[in-house]
Amino acid sequence: MPETATTTEPVEDEEAIIARSAMPAIEKAVAADRRGAVELNILTLSAGGQYGAFGAGFLRGWGADRPSFDLVTGVSAGSLLAPIAFVGPAYDRTLDLYDGLSDDDVLRENILAAPFSPALADTTPLQALLDQQLSDALITRIAERQKNENAQLLIAATNIDTTANRIFSLSDVAASEADITTRRDCMREVIMASSAIPVFLPPRNIDDNLYADGGLRDHVFLRGIESARAQVARKTGRTIRVNAFIVVNGQLRTPEEAGEAEDAGDSIVGYALRAADILADETLRDSLAETIRFGQSQPGWTVQGIFADTLIPRECREQEGRFNPCVTRHLFQYGAGIGQQRPIPWRNAHDLLEIANKL
Repeated sequence: MPETATTTEPVEDEEAIIARSAMPAIEKAVAADRRGAVELNILTLSAGGQYGAFGAGFLRGWGADRPSFDLVTGVSAGSLLAPIAFVGPAYDRTLDLYDGLSDDDVLRENILAAPFSPALADTTPLQALLDQQLSDALITRIAERQKNENAQLLIAATNIDTTANRIFSLSDVAASEADITTRRDCMREVIMASSAIPVFLPPRNIDDNLYADGGLRDHVFLRGIESARAQVARKTGRTIRVNAFIVVNGQLRTPEEAGEAEDAGDSIVGYALRAADILADETLRDSLAETIRFGQSQPGWTVQGIFADTLIPRECREQEGRFNPCVTRHLFQYGAGIGQQRPIPWRNAHDLLEIANKL
């Protein structure tokens, strides 16, 4: 693995990157349908650690009925799922690895090395998992969607030095002229950076900057899409509607409501990990609420979402692990069941905002 990964994505303002990325897809959709309103389908996948198993199961259950998305965004756990959601159901069987995902599949703990290491664990297993998931065929398909349909796959990570979010276009990397190994390395590094849980997993060095969990900032980011939509609508005089689907990889409950409140343990490691969990929960709720309020205020936007509205069985909670296979199996199967329902029980923007505000 190279010490420093290099991407083809220039550093820009977050909203400007999303607007620039969304513009070609919107223009192509307008050109393809010369009558009536144009509809754009957007999917955003939030952070959530082991709760990413819910999103994986939900996508698996939704299957061939889900639309072909013009834009897919993901952070942290969502960044792991985003490439599969982007290419379509032909690759959905790859999602099955989240059914019972365990610590051994993702990381190797090394708490004794913590004073001399940037994290409590290394991610050698995750790197191997991603190298397998990001097959030549998958990367080629991502590139085809970008070149032929102007569809975009965007991942966010947080710059540890500047504290700013950075948006990376994995579809641009996939469609670049670099050899397939270099493209895979770059895409893998971005995903590993976006999913680098603070304290627990190490940040990644990209373009001589350290990047970590994209969920430290925004979990869902849609403002740039509206900027691009409005520009194309003004230029063409067309009505352009946005259908935004949000998959929240979390319960949207407090630990007490979820029955998961527990002692953090009388140690600096326990305190640090609990603090990271609290930060992640707060950022998710704030980002979700802000995004929904934004979507509600825009003409022609429909925002709907789904989350893991399930209690983890007691026998699962009694087991240990950041990626507890009993928990991930329950979440995957629950998500698959929800995804298979017709119609899918999407929560509308009003309901999601009410839930987020309560928390």
